[in-house]
Amino acid sequence: MTENRKEFIKERMAAIFIGMVMLFAVGGWALMNVMPQDTGPEFNVPTIVARELTTDEIVYVLQSGRVLIEYYYLENSTKHIEELPVLEMFANQLDGFVVLEEVPANSTRFEMIGIEGKILDLSGMELTENNLFGNFCSIAIAQPPECLL
Repeated sequence: MTENRKEFIKERMAAIFIGMVMLFAVGGWALMNVMPQDTGPEFNVPTIVARELTTDEIVYVLQSGRVLIEYYYLENSTKHIEELPVLEMFANQLDGFVVLEEVPANSTRFEMIGIEGKILDLSGMELTENNLFGNFCSIAIAQPPECLL
């Protein structure tokens, strides 16, 4: 065999090897996308929840791209009577983008939590739709058209 012929065979074998690696890589990637993957437990978390969410439910809500609004209020206070309708209207307006957790408790907490773990303390904020939207849009990954305007 001549030197040129040996070089040609080496190049051809290298090309076949690289082609096979690429073919198997594409096949493996396609197989991974077709195979069912365990995404963890599924929860049915509505837009408004009148109880404390479990840790697994909180993780599920945040991993689904929604923002969690935690509103813990004092049971014997009347302030929540004015604030809950505003929060519930806001949550219903953003159905699919937000979950409102409203819980009577011994201490107050009013926060928005985004998927990246960013927590906004809203306790000193004036409760208006514009303020809620501004804070929501600043931490939401999945954003409704209202945030893009």
